[in-house]
Amino acid sequence: MRIVDFTANMSGPFGTMILGDQGADVIKVEPITGDIIRHIGMRDQGVSPYFANLNRSKRSIAMDLAHPDSRSVVAALLDSADVVVHNFRPGVDEKLGLDARTVRQDRPRLIHVTINGFGSAGPYGGKPAYDHVIQALSGLVALQGVDGEPTMIRNGIVDKISGLSAAQAITAALLQRASTGAGQELEIAMLGVATAFMWPDGMIGHTVAGESEVPAVARTFRLTKTSDGYLSLVLVTAARLKRLAVGLGIDGADELPEAGPSGPAGAVLKIAAQRFSTMTTAAAVELLQSWDIPAAPVVGLDEVADHPQIRAGGFVDDVDHPALGRIRQANPAVAFHGERVTALRLAPTLGQHTAEILAELGFASSDVSTLCGAGIVKAPG
Repeated sequence: MRIVDFTANMSGPFGTMILGDQGADVIKVEPITGDIIRHIGMRDQGVSPYFANLNRSKRSIAMDLAHPDSRSVVAALLDSADVVVHNFRPGVDEKLGLDARTVRQDRPRLIHVTINGFGSAGPYGGKPAYDHVIQALSGLVALQGVDGEPTMIRNGIVDKISGLSAAQAITAALLQRASTGAGQELEIAMLGVATAFMWPDGMIGHTVAGESEVPAVARTFRLTKTSDGYLSLVLVTAARLKRLAVGLGIDGADELPEAGPSGPAGAVLKIAAQRFSTMTTAAAVELLQSWDIPAAPVVGLDEVADHPQIRAGGFVDDVDHPALGRIRQANPAVAFHGERVTALRLAPTLGQHTAEILAELGFASSDVSTLCGAGIVKAPG
């Protein structure tokens, strides 16, 4: 499947990278100056670590979409595509001729995907948005707050779950097209994605009309201090609460129930916190896991890639990038029969595949030279 990807920043590129990792031919259409994240911490040849982590498994063509003579190149790309995806603000896509009505008018099998912030309707419809502001409006910031002080998740979580939602929806639309022969128009609003993502456990106390309380589940997200760091442990069930109490030798542990939810665990966890504060993190985690209680150490960012479990699971690899040198990258999250679907293509330099893609679309080498000379496209060399 060919996906023509006009997205920038993180939400769209994360989703199309997933599809590229799974075998799609993803053509990333960038402005002549490149995706903005190429320049955030840029190292060499227009590639930054941020860009490399979001644009693997793609080919890059650089083009000035505002130039009127670019329309013939865009039309050829769309004619060859199964999916077109962009994250332009509502209205910008119409100016560029990339709105659903225009691109699907003579391409009924084409799947058109738009990713935006607040959606196209409502008082904020069409307004600019980034992950940070969607976190605020969706309730995620309020949920993270401690002692009444709201706190942001210091990670682009909304962008990435929007990308995941886009990848899943595109796959569903392709499956539908296989049955009906018809394409589809998909709108993915980051606010809608964030709200749906936060709701199942974050809004337990606000699901029934008239009720308003802090979700009990939210109170389980806490850490336990050890002599040299922190760990995370979770009980959830009465059986695990009893195993913890018995293991720690707490009076009355044998009388605790063995089935159902864990019930009030405060007293047991208070004693556990006191015991574990005198133990190393490694020793405490090993003990908890021996009791079949979910537990893991809090690992620093500089230690994640080398943690034995990360390495054993094949979740991170070291690879050589032509622009960045030796880099570490997280592998695709899903394995098919224990293997990757296809060999991974490292993130491209700006316009690396411009000439290659144009040749596939039927443009002669002289046409490519003319387009480059006019500043309509950019190709190395």
